Amino acid sequence: MMIDGEEAFGVWAPEGARWTDWAKPVVFTQYGVLTDDTPLPDPSIDAASIPDAWGQTGVIVDLPGVESVTVGLALARRGFRPVPLYNGTMGPNPLINTEPIASAIGAGVAVLRTLTIKPDAPPAFLTDADRFEAVGAGEPGRYDNRWIVLPQDFPSATRLLASGVKAISVIQRRGLTPAEDLTHVLRRWQDGGLTITIVDLSSGRVDSNAQIPKPSAFRLAWYAAIAVLGLRRSNVGGFGAVVPEQSGRSGFYG
Repeated sequence: MMIDGEEAFGVWAPEGARWTDWAKPVVFTQYGVLTDDTPLPDPSIDAASIPDAWGQTGVIVDLPGVESVTVGLALARRGFRPVPLYNGTMGPNPLINTEPIASAIGAGVAVLRTLTIKPDAPPAFLTDADRFEAVGAGEPGRYDNRWIVLPQDFPSATRLLASGVKAISVIQRRGLTPAEDLTHVLRRWQDGGLTITIVDLSSGRVDSNAQIPKPSAFRLAWYAAIAVLGLRRSNVGGFGAVVPEQSGRSGFYG
């Protein structure tokens, strides 16, 4: 069944839920109309490995594409509030194909409508692990929709602690080292008093007291401006724009 993007966003980020302000509407507005009956693959994580939502742990699901959605829905079944943070738009000849994520988000509407998630449930922030690394980023005519997460995309350590969240589990497939952009978030949380756990689905290894090193340009006022250099902002929000064709003979691309 077809579902309007605005309606779908209201299911994923309902009014009155504690973490709705952090949900990104980009995927929902970009596609306008979604379908809620697309088959979803089974989540790639055992239920026994998923934290309980009645504890004091929030989650970041940093997995590739559809996998991040399905694991997010598995967490929702355990009582977490999945918070979509996908921030790349779609265009012609894109570097990152966001259509599978949009389809999974649409299918997730039917799942979420069967669940009763508390308004103050702990968050499970969903990101696409393939958000930045892409082949052909500088090719003219490609739609460059790479994106990164920034500290302001997440609640502060103070906000999390005040909401009863004292620990964060990061679920990923990149060993026990988080993505570089996430380290700026995790180190702030660690400094603020949260315990960080890294779960690597590929190896099954877990670092239950991960020590996040200070990343380059940590807490510098100009970090966000530097971090997004080389990325292309979309005029409808999020990231994404066509790489322009070569102009003149300068050899530079705008």
